Amino acid sequence: MQKTLSCAIIGAGSIGGLIDSPTSTNTASHAHAISKHPLCKLTAIVEPNLANQSAFVGRWGEVGVYHSINALLEYETIDVLAIASPTSFHASALQEALHVNSIRAILCEKPLVSNAKELSVLKPKLLSSEKKILIHMMRRFDPSFIKLANDIALHKWGKVLHFQGVFTKGLLHNGIHMLGILSHFFGEIHTIKALHVKHKEEDISGDFDITCKDARGILSCIEELPYSAFELSIWFEHGKIEIKEGGSRIDTFIKKPSALYEGYFTLEHEATLPNTLQHYALHSLEFLLEADDITCKRLLEEHIRVHETIFETISKETSK
Repeated sequence: MQKTLSCAIIGAGSIGGLIDSPTSTNTASHAHAISKHPLCKLTAIVEPNLANQSAFVGRWGEVGVYHSINALLEYETIDVLAIASPTSFHASALQEALHVNSIRAILCEKPLVSNAKELSVLKPKLLSSEKKILIHMMRRFDPSFIKLANDIALHKWGKVLHFQGVFTKGLLHNGIHMLGILSHFFGEIHTIKALHVKHKEEDISGDFDITCKDARGILSCIEELPYSAFELSIWFEHGKIEIKEGGSRIDTFIKKPSALYEGYFTLEHEATLPNTLQHYALHSLEFLLEADDITCKRLLEEHIRVHETIFETISKETSK
């Protein structure tokens, strides 16, 4: 019989547990994912905000409540740690968690850290740790996105020709999800060339020419939109992929001879993939617990490289 894993969440806000509830159709919070996993038990949260504490306990039941990670680690023995606090607190939480022997696995929200300096300090410690550590680039652990990546690797639609994506909320804070998809599909992000940029606090938006190992295209971060957007279109020799609604809607198309014009070709709808992203928090937790150490380390390295490329781009643009 497998041991029940004691889990804790640092940050009991939206993604920690307040974005959904035990009766929600979607599995979007760490609390919901932990409650659904048969091997996991939510033991405690770290949350200094009294209103969030009350709302969380009212929604998910009685757990240990702590104001600091130091207090948590002094009084609880934790196996699995989810870090969902504001980004500025990630680095210190990771530093603390890396020294705790009982913690076997860590899932940290993106961005991993706030800036390049924090990343340079943490990187060697993270990569040398024997713990399983993943950054919550949720689409990387989603079954439908994994299927797409496998189909692309098998050249199902032939050679990739171009991609074009649109998102909001900054290159670091939301663009990192888009770049994570591209890294998954087309290999390492070699360059991010800013075509024009708008600065927003410690992040940037605008248009970017992206070169990956196996593909090249354009990403646009549009801050003027009065709503959230996250869409990606990918054109191949013999087909197309359309990712919409943040990844909740994925359609594939295949090249077919035109029924109207002899010698011409058009795209015909091939399939709509299952909306597995509605349970992204659970899929991410399952991946963390089930994947082997080598796979987790490889993904951590990949996603750290994505962070480094973004920080290099932001630094270059802010120094102009």
